[in-house]
Amino acid sequence: MNKKIIFLILICGTALNGFSIIPCYYGARSLSLGYASIANNYDINSIFINPAILSSIDYTLWGYQYQHSYLDYRDFAEDLGAVLGNDLEHFENLGGSDKSALFSQLKELFRSKAGMYGFRSSIPGYVSRNFGLSFSLNKTALVNPVPPRENFFDQEIETVTNADIASLQMNFIGLNYKKISLSYSMDFHRTFSAGITLHYLNGKVTAFKRSIVDDIFTVEKEPKDYLEASWDSAEEKFSKVVADAGIVVSLGKFFNIGLVYRNFGAAKIRTAQQEIALDKRVIAGLAFRPDAQWGIYIDVDLKKSDLLYNGQEMQPISLGIEKGFFSNKFFVRLGMLNDLTEKTLLGKKSNALVGMGIGFNMEKFVVDAAIGLGPNGTVNSLAVSGFILMK
Repeated sequence: MNKKIIFLILICGTALNGFSIIPCYYGARSLSLGYASIANNYDINSIFINPAILSSIDYTLWGYQYQHSYLDYRDFAEDLGAVLGNDLEHFENLGGSDKSALFSQLKELFRSKAGMYGFRSSIPGYVSRNFGLSFSLNKTALVNPVPPRENFFDQEIETVTNADIASLQMNFIGLNYKKISLSYSMDFHRTFSAGITLHYLNGKVTAFKRSIVDDIFTVEKEPKDYLEASWDSAEEKFSKVVADAGIVVSLGKFFNIGLVYRNFGAAKIRTAQQEIALDKRVIAGLAFRPDAQWGIYIDVDLKKSDLLYNGQEMQPISLGIEKGFFSNKFFVRLGMLNDLTEKTLLGKKSNALVGMGIGFNMEKFVVDAAIGLGPNGTVNSLAVSGFILMK
């Protein structure tokens, strides 16, 4: 049987369980483009973004990158801090107006879609035409409000007890693991290629709940503090082999379409407290490059998924644009990530994340840097990538 047919059958038959428990970017270029890279990428991140892109890489590239994100949903950490500034343990002793105001704040806090989520990674890697290899160190975490019992916030304020307030909880999920990734791609036609990445993961995981009156919660803490506490608490060992697969189709001179399957087969990681099931994701991307200097990219999830493990489905959409200067020696990039289930995608009321960055191409050396901004304009994401190019 033709080896290309065998390879295509292998991709279609593999349980595709990509390992990212939250929406994340890969490298500085990805962050600056609002995570939009499925149909076009040219560095070691093709291993993670879309392995089919490796077929279009006609050089050898070694690289290393650092990246982190500490995010909260609609200023969740600020709202949490405002609640913690009250004497929650002695709720019954508060005055009537103070009780009502605090109970209203708690209601808004625990009806939030999500709390805090983020990751930190160090990623060395190597790619050449059709092949990619990476050994990375990864930490990721989520902190979400646990939905209270039904009608909890409908009760009369006079009936709310200290025990009721103490029953309000946050759910923590944290992972600290190593990942070895091996990618291979193959051309099936001059306009079509497919690729697969196998990941071996080995590390520790934790999942636990804490009452809102627990000592872990303090007014001074930021998302970074809670997320790091989550992945630093990981104790239960796990190991897993998972896979990603993707295709890239060229539509003439200016357009590429990419498609990636992640979490196909719904892989699960079990802990003593919780089973973490990874939702299947299908992400499509379009790249439009009218010339060598300009690039416009859009990625979108083709189905809704509970990506933040809070019972609320999301459908991420990304848009990015880059412009090269001085014969592509210098790049400027800008992008945006949002959720199609949001009522407002643009403007002051939206929950969009914005990425911006620059790139330097010095023939044998490529350096990219980017930051990510939250809806309130604060810097909550950072990525730096460096590569050595060998023709």
